[in-house]
Order: sequence, then structure tokens, then C-alpha cells
Amino acid sequence: MKLSIENIDVDLGNKAIVKDACMQVHKGEFVGIIGPNGSGKSTLLKTVYRICKPKSGMMYLDGKNLLTMPIKDMARKLGVVSQFNHVAFDIKVEDMVLMGRSPHKKILEQDNLYDYKIAREMLDQVDMLHYSKRSFSTLSGGEKQRVLLARALAQQVDLLILDEPTNHLDIKYQIQILNLVKSLGITVVVALHDLNLAIAYCDRLYVMHNGKIVANGKPKEVLTPELIKQVYEVDCTIHTQQEPIYITFKTI
Repeated sequence: MKLSIENIDVDLGNKAIVKDACMQVHKGEFVGIIGPNGSGKSTLLKTVYRICKPKSGMMYLDGKNLLTMPIKDMARKLGVVSQFNHVAFDIKVEDMVLMGRSPHKKILEQDNLYDYKIAREMLDQVDMLHYSKRSFSTLSGGEKQRVLLARALAQQVDLLILDEPTNHLDIKYQIQILNLVKSLGITVVVALHDLNLAIAYCDRLYVMHNGKIVANGKPKEVLTPELIKQVYEVDCTIHTQQEPIYITFKTI
């Protein structure tokens, strides 16, 4: 599944949030978007999955216009795990994951044994099967995040959009989630805060700063002390003696 973003501009409240963004994500790539809070990462991803409407520009999935694609067709191709997981109604964990099967169902068609099998397999993959009968609202933030990943996986999509998927997660589950997503072999676009996780998992990175994409390429090519100082306003050392490289930040 190839994603093309061409010259996307997004305004929110009469303020330019994303400015002339261009991205090319090829089939099977694991592509990261990094940048400080307020740089436009989440808004760009929300535009891809059509929560935000672009002021101008075009987006394509395998050459098809994403902006005019029927929502149900899009949901069969593209799954989303966002950084906010508030649900205003009570629902069991298993039923939350079963919602991921809805793009494959006809109107009023009930879940069948195959749907339940997929839901349970996905819960098992994120180590949440033992919570399948629990209320979603009783879970911790990290547990909710893993259930929402299971829901996206239950869609059986070719493109997965992850907006800060490791927020609220212990280190063990940060690694587990990213290992799992990496192992799927599908196209992934992920916004990340942790630069060392971005280095370890991403094939390529796009760096956002003040709404613009200011750099892109392989992590070891993109992440230089100069760029990190420009974008994050911190000094760092990049350790290149081993693979993957890693970053340490200088403190006062």
C-alpha cells in the first residue's frame, strides 16, 4: 500500500498548522514522523485519515484519491491508532476489538465466528486476551492503547497509521508494540516522540518543525546534532559505534 501526500496545507482556527507537506511512503515501509509538540505531526496524520480537512493539496492511496474515497473503502485499507483513547460509553474489550471488523461487514450484519477468532487473535498478539471480558473504561491508559492497536489490526489493513502509539506505555510494552507492528510487514506511518525508538524501528524519517517538513531520509542520515539543535533546541551526542545508532542528550 503506497501513500502519497502532495503539497498539503492545513489551517485550524485561521492558523496554518501544516504547510506544504509532501511525503512518499512505499509499500512495506516503516516511516516515522518526528518533531516537537506543536510541530504539526498529529494534524498531518489526522488529515491522512480524514479527521482534518486540508486547505489545499492531494493525497493518494495506491494512486486513488484518498480525499474522495468512500469511508468504508478507506477503512478496509487504512487502520488508525490515535493518541487519545477516551470512550464515552461502556463497552467490553472484546467488543471494542470487534469494531475493527465493521468495514468488512454489510449493514446490520452480525459478527460471526471468524470475526471473534480474529478479535481474540489480535488481543492475544497485544497481550490483552485475558482482559477480553473487562470493561474498556476500567483499563489503564497503556492497556487501552494496546486494545486500540488490536482493533486496528482486526481491520486487516495494508496501511497502519500510529499517532504516538507508545504514549502511556511502560518500556516493555513500547518495545512489544513496535516489534509487533514491525513484524506485520505492512506499510506503517508512525508519529514518535522518542528519537531512539525512531532510529531503532523506522526505515525512513520525516522531521517536522513549525508545520513544515524540514528533513527526510534514513535515520542516521537525517538525525544530526545540528538538526536536533535546530528542531528540539537541545544539545546531544549521536553514538555511531554500533547499529542502531543512538542519541544521548546533554543536560545542564
